[in-house]
Amino acid sequence: MHVVWKRPDGFHDATPQDFYTIELAGHSRIWLHKTDRDWYPFRVSGGWQESEATKRLNRLINLLNQPQESWIEQLSKTYHHSMADNPEEYFQNVVTWIADLKGHLRGDNWELDIMNQTISEVERQLNAAKEAFLKAVSR
Repeated sequence: MHVVWKRPDGFHDATPQDFYTIELAGHSRIWLHKTDRDWYPFRVSGGWQESEATKRLNRLINLLNQPQESWIEQLSKTYHHSMADNPEEYFQNVVTWIADLKGHLRGDNWELDIMNQTISEVERQLNAAKEAFLKAVSR
């Protein structure tokens, strides 16, 4: 499995107006597509579920500039559509999966740095939403 960054240049004949940028921990910025939240900005390849993994990752990345309620809503939605019975175990699986992706990044050094920062910010946001997510799904 590999994770690659789909840079904004040449993405589906997109123009600069199709994107917006967000700052990552004060170090870098990443371009996010205004409407395509499933297939952009990263692609997971090499596994039998690469399409679902790509969507799953990108949906989380595209929450980076959203309030915590959006994270809880997305996590709750994916939890309820999963086969998981235990919300804590489900949450830990998501966090472990995200952390594991860092070992599968492919690209130039500067691309790896931006991807690593992006995934680290996703991890931080997930951990910040953990208690509220667990409370929301236990109702």
